[in-house]
Amino acid sequence: MLRLHLLGAFLALISLALGTLGPLAEAVPRMLALYAIALVPLCVVAARAQLPGPAVGGSGPASPARLLGVVMLWAVLVRLPLLAVEPSLSDDHNRYTWEGRVVLAGEDPYDLSPQSSELAALAAIAPERSKVNHPHLPALYPPGAQWMFAGIVAISDSQQLMRVVFTCLDLVVILVLWLLMRSSRAPPQLLILYAWHPLPAIEVANSGHFEPMAIVPMLLGLWIWRSGPRMLAWPLWGLALATKFVGGLPALFAIAGQIRERKLTLLLQGVALLLLVPMALALPFCLDGTLPLGSLGHFARNWGNFAAFHSLAAAVIGYHPARVMCGLALLLWGLWLARGDLEPARGFLLFFAGMLLLSPVVHPWYGLWLLVLMPLYPSLPLFLLSSLLPVSYLSWTVQQQGGEWLAPAWAPWLAYGLPVALLLWRRWWAGRA
Repeated sequence: MLRLHLLGAFLALISLALGTLGPLAEAVPRMLALYAIALVPLCVVAARAQLPGPAVGGSGPASPARLLGVVMLWAVLVRLPLLAVEPSLSDDHNRYTWEGRVVLAGEDPYDLSPQSSELAALAAIAPERSKVNHPHLPALYPPGAQWMFAGIVAISDSQQLMRVVFTCLDLVVILVLWLLMRSSRAPPQLLILYAWHPLPAIEVANSGHFEPMAIVPMLLGLWIWRSGPRMLAWPLWGLALATKFVGGLPALFAIAGQIRERKLTLLLQGVALLLLVPMALALPFCLDGTLPLGSLGHFARNWGNFAAFHSLAAAVIGYHPARVMCGLALLLWGLWLARGDLEPARGFLLFFAGMLLLSPVVHPWYGLWLLVLMPLYPSLPLFLLSSLLPVSYLSWTVQQQGGEWLAPAWAPWLAYGLPVALLLWRRWWAGRA
């Protein structure tokens, strides 16, 4: 337990040092240097987790409650310094606030962009309106997220409150992950791979990304699927789907499993519950006869950022053909995984890893979806894949030096090439053994 406290204190000090940098977008190289230092002991834990013996040492056995208390204590202390720093790496919180305000005003954010003349009166009293990114585009986030934004803005339109709420939900993620690990008999110390990782502190506590809103119901669904009445997992995955589309992906592997087991009646009931939640949340936005899709089509056709295989393919066959090719490859990857006897948590993990490699759009906070399952399925290559995405923030440094907002050419090779090379090396080594 002493070693665990020392590691927690070390990572909290790193977070405190990050908090002293001021706006992180203006200090990306120093931020990444501190981030890399924090990753070293966590990488050791992830690597040792697949070897015989404990993942992290201690002074002796501890009760589960005491261990959880230690993990939660340092998890809070890792997040607090970055919660106190104004967000600068992302301005998405301005759009969250704006769209919550639009919903509260009784307007449809999927039909009206921030630049719409119909919202001019609302824009006049909304300080965040001038800071909303891509103001010509209507809402992209699903209805579940919109209702959450509106609920927070109804209390206060302060971005600080929004970040506090998301950080509290991120702590709930840790608690639900603990339940899931207990039901899986995973080594409890591995909880620190998510709880003490600097990525949630940067992306949730500081930048205020709402990923925990969808991760909580997704994990609850996975926990219930393993240890409770499975029918309750479906509406939870429906809520995750309605909040962030990828949150409903575990349901696909549950569907595949029930088809293999020929439990068609239970499957139909489950799918009905799965769809009921997003349909209910979307209904108020459909009363005008339009679907709440907003800028989803524009995103699917045109958006791009820090891609792996898509960038390589685009250089050969063109940008849009590469999107189609990567989409088909991801579909085939999902179908291949569905053929195996994978339970939903592992199926989601492997599918999302493929998504990170094939998607034309990857942001650092996407790594949270992979990182959150590392305590269940520790893998150094996947841990690095989820952890190295913040090197894309070097785009800020390039832009400040007068260049285009684009990460250096070597950054994707580090973020994607190192995990893939490590994975291939491990496969080759295992084959030799």
